[in-house]
Amino acid sequence: MPTAACLDADGQLSITFLGKSFAVDGKKVYLCVMFSIIEHIEYLTTHHDCVTIPGWGAFIANYGTACYNGDHSIMERPQRTIGFNPCVSHNDGLLAQSLVRREGIAYDEAMSFIADCVTSFNQQLAQGSEVPMGRLGHFRYNQDRHIEFIPSSRENGIDRFYGLQDVEVKMVEVLEREIAEHEADAPTVAIPKERNLFSRKATQIAASIAVLIGLGVVLTTPVIVNRNHDMASMAPKVTAPQTQELDIDVQQGVVPGAIKRVDANSAIAATGNTAGKYYMVIATLRNQQELDAFKNKYPALVPHMKMLDYKGLMCVYVARSDDYSKLMSLRSELPEQLRDIWIYN
Repeated sequence: MPTAACLDADGQLSITFLGKSFAVDGKKVYLCVMFSIIEHIEYLTTHHDCVTIPGWGAFIANYGTACYNGDHSIMERPQRTIGFNPCVSHNDGLLAQSLVRREGIAYDEAMSFIADCVTSFNQQLAQGSEVPMGRLGHFRYNQDRHIEFIPSSRENGIDRFYGLQDVEVKMVEVLEREIAEHEADAPTVAIPKERNLFSRKATQIAASIAVLIGLGVVLTTPVIVNRNHDMASMAPKVTAPQTQELDIDVQQGVVPGAIKRVDANSAIAATGNTAGKYYMVIATLRNQQELDAFKNKYPALVPHMKMLDYKGLMCVYVARSDDYSKLMSLRSELPEQLRDIWIYN
C-alpha cells in the first residue's frame, strides 16, 4: 500500500511506495498498487519446498512422517510445515520469474520490485511493527533483536496433507484393561443353580443323542442308489463282474417283525442269484464293518446275498436275471426299507 500521497510544485499528485515516489498516471504506480509479492510467495510455497526472497531469506518446507503418540493413543497424520532460514538469501530466480510471468514485467523490474519490498520489510521491523506474510505467518524482532518467523496456525493451502485426520489407535494392553474394567463395573446377574444344572444336563444329553444318531447313520445305513431303466443303460458296462460269496456267519437273534422273511419259496429265491446280466443291488457298502452291520440288520436276506466288487465298493445283490422288468417286480418281496433298488448291468 502507498505510504504517502502529496502534490508536487506543478500540482501533480504523486504517491510514495516502498521509499520511491511515482506519479499517479505512471506505469509503476499501477504495478505496485495492483499486486503484492506475498501472493506470489504463498503460491510458490504450495508447489515448491524452497522459495527464496533475495536479500531476505528462504521459506523451506519441513515434512513430518506419520507416527504413533503413545501418550494419547493416536496415530498422528503426516504433516508439512513451512519454516524460514535467513541464511539462504541468494537469488534462485524462482520469485522473480513468477512476477515476470504473472505481472508481465521485465526481469530487471521484478528484481527491483523485490529489493524495494525487502527494504520495506526492514523499515517495518525497525519501527517495531510486524511484517505479515499472508497465511504463511509473520516476521518480528525477538528479544535479542533478531528477525524471527512465526508460522501461521492455519494449514489450509500450505500442508499437502491437509484434510487427513489423526486416527485413534489403542494398544492391545489398553483395550484389554478397558474391557476388564467394563466387565468389573457391569452388574452381575444371578442364575439359580437348579436352572443352570438343568441346562448343562440338557446340553450334554442333546450332544450324546446327536453323536449316537451320527454313528448309527454311518455304521448301519447302506448307500442306496436309485437308478431307473434309462439311467441303468448309462452305467459303465461290466463284461466280467467279480462276485464273491458272503460270509453268512450271522449272529443269531430274533428277526424284527418289521422285516419280512424271505424263505426258499419266495420269488427272489426262485429267480436265483447266479445267472443273468442284470443284478438287483440292494445296498452299496464301503467296508467289512458296514457289511457286517447290514447282515445283522437283515438276517433273513443273508442266504440270498452275494457281493459284486465295483470300483472298490461292496455292491450287495440278491437276484440276477436277463429280464430287467422281472427284477423290478421283485421289489415287493423285499423289506420296505430296501425297495429303492439299483438294477446294475
